[in-house]
Amino acid sequence: MNTPEGRAWRALAAAKGLGPKALWRIAAFLASKGKAAAWLVEHPEKLGEALGASRAGFAIPDLVLQEHDRIERFPGREVTLLHPLHPDFPQRLRALEEKLPLPALFYARGNIALLERPAVAIVGRRQPGEAALAVAAALAAGLAARGVNIVSGYAPGIDSAAHGAALRAGGTTTAVLPEGLHHFQVRPEIRNDLTVDNILVISQFDPDAKWAAYQAMARNKLVAALSGALVVIVSGSERDASGRHSGTFDAGISALKLGLPVFAVDPSLFPVAPDGNRELIQRGARVWEPRTGIAPILSALNSPSIPEQQRRLF
Repeated sequence: MNTPEGRAWRALAAAKGLGPKALWRIAAFLASKGKAAAWLVEHPEKLGEALGASRAGFAIPDLVLQEHDRIERFPGREVTLLHPLHPDFPQRLRALEEKLPLPALFYARGNIALLERPAVAIVGRRQPGEAALAVAAALAAGLAARGVNIVSGYAPGIDSAAHGAALRAGGTTTAVLPEGLHHFQVRPEIRNDLTVDNILVISQFDPDAKWAAYQAMARNKLVAALSGALVVIVSGSERDASGRHSGTFDAGISALKLGLPVFAVDPSLFPVAPDGNRELIQRGARVWEPRTGIAPILSALNSPSIPEQQRRLF
């Protein structure tokens, strides 16, 4: 991360008024010129040309950065800043960034090769009940055993159950954080099964960024975009009685907007049918019954309608 190119991208991202769309445009400009971000930082007068404006008016901060390793008991590898010109930047984000506002850069630690693995996101409430936790764990274990990387948001409840079950099954998992990487702590569910190769932890936020509600919502789009299909175990309504948005519901809607197959557990299987599951099905999610196992999800993941980078080919 603390390389000239990494510092340059962080400086561009820190410039006031330069959001993800501008960074994607800058990346396209640099690619067309065969230049790197460090070159643009050295020639800020070119920023207007990069953004398609006669006068950009953006000041690029001069960042002097030092890497701080503050990730508790995390096995191996340093933090890597991934940007659209980085060879390990996931191709699927390039294919989807026009459909939803997706980050043009993010920070990663762990096995970066997992970004190119076929992946399924498993999401749900923080307090879903024991039956729902068991469904999430069984699904994650089954998919992981078939070589599918399990993606989730690293929250308590369904997310953590999916991460842990994937690792216990000998598979892999990607945790998408709603805060910076320096705040990552290893959860008990995964502590005994963690290796240098079976996990990737990523965040679109600065490594020192603390948790914030808007960041938790923003990361839901990245959870979806990094996956070839998304499974909602149990979701609340789009908004609760207090008007607060459901993160699980948002992840499902984001995946639908990206054109990905979305599955929601059959609401009738719950003692009290979850409103979010029913609403997502009404908006285009497919009904999934746990007794059918992983077959419908693998079938959707292999669908020709899914971009090649997001499919699992057996």
